[in-house]
Amino acid sequence: MSSTRRNQTVKRITSYHLFGAFAIVLCSVLGILLSKFDAVLVFAATLSIGLLFFMFLNPEFTTLAVLFVLYTNLTVIATRYHGIPTFVAGSFFLLLGMPLLYFYFIRRLPIIVNSALLLMVGYLVAMVISAAVSRDFVTSVDRMATFFLAGIVLYFLIINTIRTKELLRKVTWTLILSGFFMGTISLYQELSGSYNNALGGLAQVKDAQISTGEVDISGEKIKRRRLAGPIGSKNRYAQIMVVLLPLAFFRIRGESSRFLRVLAVLSMIPILAGIMLTFSRGAGIAILFVLVIMVFLKFIKIRYFFLAIVFCISVMLVAVPHYFNRIYLSYVGITNVLSGQVHKADGSVRGRTTVSLAALKTFFDHPFFGVGPGQTSSYIPEYASEIGFRKISGTRRAHNMYIEELSDNGLFGASWFFAIILATLFKLNQTRRFHKKWGTDGENIASGFLLSILAYLFTAIFLHLSYVRFFWLLIALAGACVKIYGQESRAESVAGEINLEAKPNNGQLHQIPILTN
Repeated sequence: MSSTRRNQTVKRITSYHLFGAFAIVLCSVLGILLSKFDAVLVFAATLSIGLLFFMFLNPEFTTLAVLFVLYTNLTVIATRYHGIPTFVAGSFFLLLGMPLLYFYFIRRLPIIVNSALLLMVGYLVAMVISAAVSRDFVTSVDRMATFFLAGIVLYFLIINTIRTKELLRKVTWTLILSGFFMGTISLYQELSGSYNNALGGLAQVKDAQISTGEVDISGEKIKRRRLAGPIGSKNRYAQIMVVLLPLAFFRIRGESSRFLRVLAVLSMIPILAGIMLTFSRGAGIAILFVLVIMVFLKFIKIRYFFLAIVFCISVMLVAVPHYFNRIYLSYVGITNVLSGQVHKADGSVRGRTTVSLAALKTFFDHPFFGVGPGQTSSYIPEYASEIGFRKISGTRRAHNMYIEELSDNGLFGASWFFAIILATLFKLNQTRRFHKKWGTDGENIASGFLLSILAYLFTAIFLHLSYVRFFWLLIALAGACVKIYGQESRAESVAGEINLEAKPNNGQLHQIPILTN
């Protein structure tokens, strides 16, 4: 009997033993509970235990289901619209621990800890130091706790749960289909005009409106509302949709199935629609930025770049002309700011300029350890009054991830944060270049996550770091990609992924070198 068949047999027998033992214990416990507690409560508890056991024995299904729910924000919707307790929604991603337990106890696979995870621990320590020397340690506790759970713990679970290239590919498709799902709902909402129907939280619309550049017969400016999808924040919704476009593009390049390639193309339509209907200027410019990077890396030819620009502008002018008008007005506003005529810029541009400069001044006054995680917002009104571009009342965040990070944690903390990002990008690019040489799908997977992170980082010029689970999920998936495909993979893992196959070259065969730590 081959070793592979023997392992499958052992795995099957182990699963049967576990199931039998579980059934015996469950029946015994049920008999005791039914004699002492309400039957409905016992049934609910039994169902929950059974579901957990099912998730334990089906790690791939669990991983894909949890990530779909997480990316579509369904747990938050369940809390806000359907009365689910907050702690249930906030801890839902911890169900990724079920596949981890399966891999560790059943498959006997080792726990994975990589360099990025260690950098994240270092960043948490830096945040604690920054909070300790700040004027209000308690205010920073929430920010640090959020990073620990939605950053470190999520990253650890992802890299220990996604261990094969096939599962990573399915996870990529799960994110793409999440965008397809969210964008389709937004498209339906726009076409039906049902702005007052949130569809149970899946189609939220913000009260804030934008000017269309048009006036009605009475001379009043015509305004329209912005869609926020299931996220509830229009700019965040646009941000998490933008990062899906590179993933879909590289599935078009990487899939051998025509059906999947067509599906990837079709998925980009509602994703783009969802982005445009948020009227997010940063997201629109981020798409242009990604296209430029793709030309630079020779993924698309320069003529296709210009065709893509013409296509996007044409779609905007025909389908959402107000989006084009908003971007144009922003360009005028930024030009006014740079030329010193700040008073001519619109309120949004003046407001963002004010809070960003205020945060920058805060950093200059506290350069080494910052003012403490999450505390920049309380300093902004004071510094904003000195700038005078626009009055800022109450606490406001910086609308720029980089400036706020420097202001919150100073050079000491920010250096750890930026090191995490740079190390991830470097290893992704290293992985991409290696697999490009040998023509494997690893190039497409690594390139997709590389450009997705770059797209997110570009939008972060206009947005502070909020809804952090989406950012750290991207970083974690990149870490899983590097572990599976990249130079951190063990020799046998790489051999299994690319089979050490010889690559034809002028009738000769060349063995792919083994990558090691």
